[in-house]
Amino acid sequence: MPTKINLLVRSYLLALFLVFFCFSVSAQKSVTGKVTSKVNGQPISGATIMVRGTTIVSLTNNDGVYSINAPNDKSILVVSVVGFETIEQSVSGKNTYSFAMVETTSQLNEVLVTGYSAQRKKDITGSVSVVNVKDLKAVPAGSPEQMLQGRASGLNVITSGQPGSGSNIRIRGITSFGNVDPLVIVDGVQGSLSNLNVSEIESIQVLKDAGAASIYGVRGSNGVIVVTTKKGKSGRASVTYDAYIGTQRPAGGNPFNLLGTQGMADLTWLALKNSGQTQSHPQYGSGSTPVIPDFINNGGNAGISGSISPADLAKYNTTDFSKGIYQIVAANKTGTDWFHQIFQPAAIQSHTVTASGGNDKNTYLFSLNYFNQQGTELGTYLKRYSARVNTSFNIKNNIRVGENLYVFTRDNPQDGNQSEGNAISMSYREQPIIPVYDINGGFAGTAAKGLGNAQNPVANRLRTFDNKGNSWTVQGNLYVEVDFAKHFTAKTQFGGSFDNFYFYNYGFRTYENAENNGSNSFSENAGYNRQYTWTNTIKYSNVFAGKHAVTVLAGIEAVEAYGRGVGGGALGFFTDNPNFRVLSTGSSGFTNYSYAYQNALYSQFAKADYAFNDKYLLSATVRRDGSSRFGPDKRFGIFPSFAAGWRISREKFMNDVKWVDDLKIRGSWGKLGNQANVNPSNAFSQYGGSPGNSYYDISGSSTGSQQGFYATRI
Repeated sequence: MPTKINLLVRSYLLALFLVFFCFSVSAQKSVTGKVTSKVNGQPISGATIMVRGTTIVSLTNNDGVYSINAPNDKSILVVSVVGFETIEQSVSGKNTYSFAMVETTSQLNEVLVTGYSAQRKKDITGSVSVVNVKDLKAVPAGSPEQMLQGRASGLNVITSGQPGSGSNIRIRGITSFGNVDPLVIVDGVQGSLSNLNVSEIESIQVLKDAGAASIYGVRGSNGVIVVTTKKGKSGRASVTYDAYIGTQRPAGGNPFNLLGTQGMADLTWLALKNSGQTQSHPQYGSGSTPVIPDFINNGGNAGISGSISPADLAKYNTTDFSKGIYQIVAANKTGTDWFHQIFQPAAIQSHTVTASGGNDKNTYLFSLNYFNQQGTELGTYLKRYSARVNTSFNIKNNIRVGENLYVFTRDNPQDGNQSEGNAISMSYREQPIIPVYDINGGFAGTAAKGLGNAQNPVANRLRTFDNKGNSWTVQGNLYVEVDFAKHFTAKTQFGGSFDNFYFYNYGFRTYENAENNGSNSFSENAGYNRQYTWTNTIKYSNVFAGKHAVTVLAGIEAVEAYGRGVGGGALGFFTDNPNFRVLSTGSSGFTNYSYAYQNALYSQFAKADYAFNDKYLLSATVRRDGSSRFGPDKRFGIFPSFAAGWRISREKFMNDVKWVDDLKIRGSWGKLGNQANVNPSNAFSQYGGSPGNSYYDISGSSTGSQQGFYATRI
């Protein structure tokens, strides 16, 4: 039987429980209301209602009605929707708040990520271009960098067009010798545009001048591209499917304006005549006019009219090199369209499935993408499989944690031949009289006299079909954000990437050309790269007397990169069977190499922004970078900038100027740096050696070489 003491203890515990229960119930406040347009009173659906400083978000329904749980009476609601001015409202006093939104003719209140923090578009004093992400989808391509062309002033993109190939991005033109690629920041971490899925991009900003890019110091002189990917939002779970399927078409007609067979023969006769030479040619005969032959090659004999004898047909051989190659090639009297033999219509498709949602305490987004771009050039393609996962959690009202993970794998063999021997070059150098194939289906070429020394571009492309190019990459970051002392926010973020890659190429013996490969060959290489960025910032933001807006940001950052690779090659494989394509089955010409790199950057930075009455804007930034790429006496640099702006349209004398929505004069000065042109090992290794460059057989015995060194960099 319970004693009085036990009953008393239980009573106190029950009372204590009820107190905590009542506290927890009263700690949250349910707020409802309606959002309408101030002009016509129509409800606005899809408006965002957010509790400032948290990830608690709600959306209005088709009737403009919303409901949200605010943490307490001190909470502030932020109401925003595209095309309307943002409204902030404290929830103290009542539980129902309705909002009449005022339309705006511009996106000036749009919040943009321009560095380590965000600013309203109208408060930016540096040169920043905002890319309309929706417009990017109008250009189906394998990477957003190819879609950026023409989307921002001062930004130019040059690409080879080959699926999976990188692009040359230039901001403000070519600003220096060497590497002029801009810095790319993805969700706060140094990264790349090449393999992002455009369906997952929330915003892209291009920082073009020193006033905007100086926060990135020694990495900012070529401009900065800041990318923010989509995150989950509070609300009902949603699943979306985004896809397109299409074709890519090569140039039609005769893009190089090339002659046909008869035209080439007539031009040859004219050239011989104009140079005073005898009008005679191994293929076109002799006389006043050229004669197109029936066969351009019969065992090395050129310019044959009539038929080929059965005895010669029996000699045909393109497989047994020990017996000698014997080809019979009929003339293409009309002319081979080499360009359209190697360039043909190709399919492109992309499929993205995204699931997102959340509640007052957490949000999530999960996305899967399959991308397949077949190149218009034979044997080129990019297949990419990717997944993105990001989540965020409100641990308490003032503590937020989250992560963003992006994983993808690529199947993308690269045609690295960008010299005069590439397929495009051969498509206008190979004679039109040469067909693609000989009479038995072997490749035709320039083996007979009078046909030059070009190569069959179709043969070159088809022989690359077994080449491999595989890689997989993991990118992402983790962050913790804490609000404290009312106006301060501290954030730490750790992120980066690592990737592994493997490529191999096989070179066949050729038989159809004037200059053939005497041996088959095989080369392969593999390696990995890793890079991390650790950033810690603290931000103070406050508005004094309703007119003086001040934001101060300070932080430190560490960036480190490391990578290794190894490769080799061999000649003389006894078979072309893919199962024997390993270095150990070669018989000669063995080569090998390896490489490694490592570099680090340590930085401190600060930024202050001041705005008076939304009219007068001032900004100052300073960053101190220490880079391992430089020697001890040149390792550190300081990069300051100052910027000012005057929103003239806010002055009283502009009230009657109705045709101006917003007018701002701004100017900036800054100092930026560039470490991209300096090799990571510059401070430690300026000399190198290799058998082909610095080894020498001093004794003349041909039995060995003495190791030597030479200057490899300045």
